[in-house]
Amino acid sequence: MSEEQKKRVRRSPEQARQHILSCAEEILIRQGIQAVEVRAVARAASMTDAGINHHFGSLNGLLEALMTEGARKVRQAVENVVADWIESGPDIASLVEAIGKLYRDGYAALAIQLHKSGWQERGTPLLAPVIEPLMAINRNAQTTEKDLKIALASLHLWLAFDPLYGSEFRRSVGLHARNDRAAQLDWWSQSLTRMLT
Repeated sequence: MSEEQKKRVRRSPEQARQHILSCAEEILIRQGIQAVEVRAVARAASMTDAGINHHFGSLNGLLEALMTEGARKVRQAVENVVADWIESGPDIASLVEAIGKLYRDGYAALAIQLHKSGWQERGTPLLAPVIEPLMAINRNAQTTEKDLKIALASLHLWLAFDPLYGSEFRRSVGLHARNDRAAQLDWWSQSLTRMLT
């Protein structure tokens, strides 16, 4: 029995898909979107290129599945944050950090690449669970639900694009590229809090 045959593990189709996605995500986080290729993922998963294509059809199918998994993780992060709010009250900073981490881990570049190819996220809007708890603490009669949705959409846009372009935009106004990201995070948290008080 060859060394390669010894390494192969029998998995159900769903287990194999999850294993492949896990390997692809690790490559995405460590090396960036450009490194997520069928051959690299196959090597990391101890599979053949044909095995990857069997489960996902093509590189684009793999990337779409990876983005769907990323969207699921964003939804889960939002749900976890909102669940924490039940005990301690809404904390916008925790929401900003939970979503921002996923985009910093490579999902921003993946989302942009897939959107360029026509992919669209389906289902419930990602930040929908946040609206009701934030409106429940809204003490500002001038802030409507639509205002809050516009602000959250802007925040989401910033979180998605900041890992890719944020330092350039900060430099354009004379801010330090990395050091002032934390200040920008604070600004978002404070601005949303002020909208509601």
